[in-house]
Amino acid sequence: MLAYLLDENISFAVAEQVVRKNPQIRVESVHRWHGGAFVGQTDGNLLRAATQEGLTLVTYDLKTIPPLLTEMAMEAEAHAGVILIDDSSIRNNDFGGLVAALLAHWQRYSREEWSDRVAFLEPIRR
Repeated sequence: MLAYLLDENISFAVAEQVVRKNPQIRVESVHRWHGGAFVGQTDGNLLRAATQEGLTLVTYDLKTIPPLLTEMAMEAEAHAGVILIDDSSIRNNDFGGLVAALLAHWQRYSREEWSDRVAFLEPIRR
């Protein structure tokens, strides 16, 4: 089942609000996941650790994650999925927008396999 790991550019409050609104969703914040041990780790380490636990990484990092994904694909290295967020679509301080978009994403895709998938999180028009 689809589960999320929010990177360090997304507040842990977003994870808490998603779970509060839908307790079926597993969503972790890197700030609290494994006691925060992955805060400040390289993107590769974070993505590989998320993959080991079947967590799809949710990130605003449009600069370094796409090249990492290309490198992993060239090495035939799998990942548990990545959801990219463009700050011009959903600002990282728009907690309500992030929560709504993640809830809608899970509602739409939770039954699908997310291994090696990459997508942009779509904003919800309110």
